[in-house]
Amino acid sequence: MTDDEITPTLLNQRMRNGVMWYLEIASSFEVQLRLQAAVPRVNVPNDIFNMWGDWIREDTPESYCEPVFSRDEQAAIWRYNAILDDVLDEVPEDWPKLLELIKTEHWKYLRGAAESTLEVFLRRGFFSQDVEQF
Repeated sequence: MTDDEITPTLLNQRMRNGVMWYLEIASSFEVQLRLQAAVPRVNVPNDIFNMWGDWIREDTPESYCEPVFSRDEQAAIWRYNAILDDVLDEVPEDWPKLLELIKTEHWKYLRGAAESTLEVFLRRGFFSQDVEQF
């Protein structure tokens, strides 16, 4: 392995951290609103749906395995994924503005699900981006 290559474990640690960063955004209306204010051209609700796919792929569930992803974390990922899919089915295709969307029960439900999922991950916290922890 060369210095530029990373091990599968380190890659999974980075992916896990990415999941946690995503959940920090999805679980907080305050963070979402700050992000929207900082980058008005961006459609934050659209990004919340699309960013999940940057970290979690339904077609490779074996990628999210122990020891980097605990069994509780794995279960939380797939619970949140199902809720995200359900909410996506309910959001109009023309993507309401964030200020309108956060008033809806669907968006509140998604935020709560993200918060619950993040709580599972916070039990072990963030892992190193540079050093294998297992």
